[in-house]
Amino acid sequence: MKRTPRLLIIIIVITILISGTLLAIRIAKGYRPSIANKVFEGTGLLSANSFPRGASVFINDKLTTATDDTINLPPGEYRIKIAKDGYIPWEKTLILEPELVTQTDTRLFPSVPDLKPLTFTGASNLTPSPDGQKIAFTVENATTSDKNGLYIIDLLDRPFSLNSDPRQITRNSQKFDYSLAKFTWAPDSTQIIATFEEANLILSAGNFNDIKDQKDITASLPLLLKEWNATLDKKEHERLLELPDFMQQIATASATAVYFSPNEDMLIYTATASAQIPENLIIPLPASSTQEQNRNLEAGNIYIYDIEEDRNFLISKGDSLTGKSEGFGTSASTLAIPTNVGTSSEPSALTSLTNRYSPLNIQNIQWYPNSKHIIIVNQESIVIAEYDNTNHHTIYAGPFANNFAYPWPDGNRLIILASLNGGSNLPPNLYSINLK
Repeated sequence: MKRTPRLLIIIIVITILISGTLLAIRIAKGYRPSIANKVFEGTGLLSANSFPRGASVFINDKLTTATDDTINLPPGEYRIKIAKDGYIPWEKTLILEPELVTQTDTRLFPSVPDLKPLTFTGASNLTPSPDGQKIAFTVENATTSDKNGLYIIDLLDRPFSLNSDPRQITRNSQKFDYSLAKFTWAPDSTQIIATFEEANLILSAGNFNDIKDQKDITASLPLLLKEWNATLDKKEHERLLELPDFMQQIATASATAVYFSPNEDMLIYTATASAQIPENLIIPLPASSTQEQNRNLEAGNIYIYDIEEDRNFLISKGDSLTGKSEGFGTSASTLAIPTNVGTSSEPSALTSLTNRYSPLNIQNIQWYPNSKHIIIVNQESIVIAEYDNTNHHTIYAGPFANNFAYPWPDGNRLIILASLNGGSNLPPNLYSINLK
């Protein structure tokens, strides 16, 4: 009886290992056996993810699986719906390509608003900080006069408390009524300038500012604003360098209201001139968005440009989202810096500074903290939509004051200003809407 040569056994084992490895790689890439064609054919991979998890996944109106799951599908176009009880359904048409993974990364929003009060003595003159971590506001109807003044609410998540209690950083005096002031944050969110008809006061945002220690900085205001603008210039320059050369030109010469997303991977802007964005400004990424884009810019339209995928989406035509008056309907919105500041151009300098880091005064659209959505504030509703202008979800439809809506830093809540007292004369308060 002959023995099988050892070399032959080794060759067979190695062949099996290599074949198995190659087969595993092809399966991982989405290849599946086709009985009809008797070959392995490439499929597309749909990674159906959602937050919160455990939602139902419908493919072409057929219940297929639950999130989070990866599904092999023949390449092509599919209608994907992700739904969960108590949440607004998410729907999108996706194109799956061979060997590529297409992710949904769906953020589901509650279908029924859950409101919680953040203030109880009224809030006006709302001014969010540049870092998105704080909101300054004034109180003028407290039970005792020493409680009237300027407050800050820190947008922090605490483990055993839903709300962060507002803290007073200065009180009203006979000379200065902060409900009549206009507020401008420093770029680092550590100081606030309070502008009155007769003075400009600078306040610390981190502690209480006693009346006797407050100083008028009107004389030095132009120099301070120059320093703050220089800080913003440096940061803006660093961000612009991440853009393709053509989009740098658009952002600096043919657009206004340019705001980068929190993760700085996208920017929203309003075109001021017609232009055609060339294709393939960067090397195309695999499994890029297949949603319809618009690279033909028209003046007045609002767009979002995806820096990583080199895709440009039309968000709004004309002025349908713009035209928001300065401030939020408070009497302070018409105040100017005192004329003795230095130059006739100074009255707009503080407003211009604020508008560089916040779109709230100039348009009804802002970034949602996850950088994948935008918040659109209409007259009677608040809508959250995806950055590619799909999945417009009405998060809140009801009474709210001065068109004010602002997201919590982690995106789990939305802050609104509302009067929910049945027509009473009490001032509106801040409320949070749960988005989890």
